[in-house]
Amino acid sequence: MTIDLESRRSIRKISRADFAAYPVWEWALNEESHGHGESFLRPTSLDSIPASLVRRYVVSATTTLSDASTLPACVDVDVGLKAVDFAPMFILLQDRHLDFGGAETITVLSYYTRLAGTRPLSWQLAVPLDNGAAAPGGVFRRSLLARLAARLRRGGTRARGDSILVP
Repeated sequence: MTIDLESRRSIRKISRADFAAYPVWEWALNEESHGHGESFLRPTSLDSIPASLVRRYVVSATTTLSDASTLPACVDVDVGLKAVDFAPMFILLQDRHLDFGGAETITVLSYYTRLAGTRPLSWQLAVPLDNGAAAPGGVFRRSLLARLAARLRRGGTRARGDSILVP
């Protein structure tokens, strides 16, 4: 794939093959005159996230599930003046995009892995920051309702997986 106007993709149309070809994409803002809306991405030739440029990227990642398997995913990376923020977006499962926080995600992942309650546990970017550090990653915090239900089932003890997102 060459980087031109034809290589732009809607965020909901981007695929595993697109991320395999270009792991770092940026929002194609101000390209409405070319028929692209605000939800379009353009590929970049970057092999790391430049922390010196204030921009937002959508970056290829891997998520580890509770059954220890991995699936491709993507993370929104917002490079600001003082900090870099990470927001996991979705898991790429075959031709579907599964929102990390979506109620449907656990159902689909459980069906896919054939293990009840399969959920995403952590994520790791496919590329590092350009400051030489390892590729960032983080863990997922379960919803309050899920943690309360787990505590009730265990008689009030702390539920496993009550960690917070750690970039």
